[in-house]
Amino acid sequence: MLKMSGLVVAYGFCCTAAQGAPFDQAYWIAVSSGVVKVEVSRPNGGYSLGTGVVVDRGKVVTACHVLRGGARVAVLYAGVRHSAVARSTFAEHDICLLQVPLLEARPAVLRPTSQLAIGEDVGAIGFTAGAGVHYAHGAVTHLYRYDSGIVVQGSAAFTSGASGGGLFDADGRLVGILMFRMRAAGAQYFSAPVEWIAGGFGDNAGEAVDAEISGEPFWNRAPDRLPYFMRANIGSAGFVQRLVVLQ
Repeated sequence: MLKMSGLVVAYGFCCTAAQGAPFDQAYWIAVSSGVVKVEVSRPNGGYSLGTGVVVDRGKVVTACHVLRGGARVAVLYAGVRHSAVARSTFAEHDICLLQVPLLEARPAVLRPTSQLAIGEDVGAIGFTAGAGVHYAHGAVTHLYRYDSGIVVQGSAAFTSGASGGGLFDADGRLVGILMFRMRAAGAQYFSAPVEWIAGGFGDNAGEAVDAEISGEPFWNRAPDRLPYFMRANIGSAGFVQRLVVLQ
């Protein structure tokens, strides 16, 4: 087991919260215990909703694009709303870590994304349209090396509101953060690697939750600056759709 920046990363087999057969009802109940709804209030009175995953005591990872332009951020867990008091930001990877000191939820166990194999079963969990939690079983279809990590493409479907949600393996370990989808042929659901969570915040002391997020995420650049695997999809009439509900 390797501990990085306060986040536990499990190597090899780890007994997790998931009990029973993979991807049955008991499995989904167990892994969703560390998944929260992220609520962002905006200065103009609007709001956005996304998803987050508890990765350490009082720490929730989510997609930075969920938080952009927000004045206040809260997470909803077990019917209780908790305010985020600070944020660590890695805008290039679209990964943000919220500090929610009053949140008491069991953190997910992280498995390095680099251990995934093409064809491996995975489950995606996020809040559909900001409402109820949605579960989907699928498989890893592609693995793309990018910027000291591996971006996962898979067939476990997720939709608006799921940004920042979790991609879990059959043992209930977190292997990716749900990020975006592309409208093109085939399975076009992409997740960021957990290595970006564990490695991105070592020297980041945090900032106010309403601080401006500068810089664009890797998937939202001009076409000629996109990663190679995205340029190929855009060339076949695909385009990126980020998965945050705006109100």
